[in-house]
Amino acid sequence: MSNNEILFTEQIADALWQIWRYWRLMSHPVKQGKITPEQYWVLHILHRFGPQRIKDIAARMGTGSSSVTITVKRLERDNLVCRKRGTEDERVVTVHLTEHGQRVFHAWREERRQVLSALFEPLSGEERRQLYNLLEKVLGQMKKGACPGGGSNCRS
Repeated sequence: MSNNEILFTEQIADALWQIWRYWRLMSHPVKQGKITPEQYWVLHILHRFGPQRIKDIAARMGTGSSSVTITVKRLERDNLVCRKRGTEDERVVTVHLTEHGQRVFHAWREERRQVLSALFEPLSGEERRQLYNLLEKVLGQMKKGACPGGGSNCRS
């Protein structure tokens, strides 16, 4: 690969990084100061996996139950989650997204989609398809674990 090709490849990587950073900064609720990272991850886990026990949330987050308990209390205060006792065993307490929590989480996701759509607005439909196909080629190379010049330890 020539020096110009190497430089251009680095510029592409930098442009992708800048797009990702801008999108995250402009659309992620944590980056906007709407919520803490811990609160976001609790909501994300509940959205993705449904009601969970505190210890299961903690395991998914790789943190302690006491930390999750504090986070859940703050989310309860904001009516984003609630705790419910089990009907068969009252000792079992699960955390659930409230309807308000679901609406807020979906609103954040929609905001992220809108920001992303605005970023790619200058591209025609055909240009978007071309970009997607090119990125799929790069991702395919990455998924195979084959990175020319970088050895075989280039895994996602």
